[in-house]
Amino acid sequence: MERIKDFREVYTVFDDNKAQEQSERCIGCGDPYCHNKCPLHNIIPAWLKQTANNDLELAFNISNETSPFPEILGRICPQDVLCEGDCTLNDTHGAITIGSIETHISETGFENGLKPKFANKKIGKKVAIVGSGPAGISAATFLLREGVDVDMFERANKAGGLLTYGIPGFKLEKERVQRRIDWLIEAGMKLHTNCEIGKDKSFAELENDYDSVFIGIGATKGRFPGIDGEKNDNVYLAMEFLTKVQKRNFGEDVENFIDVTDKNVLVVGGGDTAMDCLRTS
Repeated sequence: MERIKDFREVYTVFDDNKAQEQSERCIGCGDPYCHNKCPLHNIIPAWLKQTANNDLELAFNISNETSPFPEILGRICPQDVLCEGDCTLNDTHGAITIGSIETHISETGFENGLKPKFANKKIGKKVAIVGSGPAGISAATFLLREGVDVDMFERANKAGGLLTYGIPGFKLEKERVQRRIDWLIEAGMKLHTNCEIGKDKSFAELENDYDSVFIGIGATKGRFPGIDGEKNDNVYLAMEFLTKVQKRNFGEDVENFIDVTDKNVLVVGGGDTAMDCLRTS
């Protein structure tokens, strides 16, 4: 009953003792399957070891080396089917809480003045990024590290895409996303919000003005499953529902808001997005 009063994050970040206690469980592992299962090729055993050794700065640098936003992925990445699901200890003793430690490393590092590192060089190349969601932010991060000039174009009021408008605040508070965007701007990225490519600016202009164009869009383009009745009244795609709720939480005016208060709600699907719809309802 306490949780339904607001949209703030449910879980608190590990303290030093809890993170060290969990990380120490990893030190004797001879088969780090967690590393093999990570889509980003995060060097998980290495930063777990440094957390156990209480070397926060080294753990922070290793964690940020392969990931564009470890403090975000530590919260929302499906560790149970990836790194934690493949943890050597999972079958017998319970997996190491990799995601929570990943979040701890970044958040504690930020509190101690550590920041993501970007190149102090320019290589004379310019890239336009269309979309400011996780794909766009990732592309911007790695391009800026290489000294590339980056312009990011976003059609919404705020940057972050799915991270800002799709994932509910109780899984990911939006200050975390804005903090990463602010660092990219500090590193030299130019952000253009309320600018829809194809409407406010043509794609031909991007091709003329930039060396390359990265297109990081598509998360809000849902599809119906092709069953009878799917186009009836009161049937909605997940992202339409989640986006409108998040915009309302931002205090924005929302046209045709989908209000499910005191309604019976049926969610079709059982993945992360479906669960976001269930919990939001």
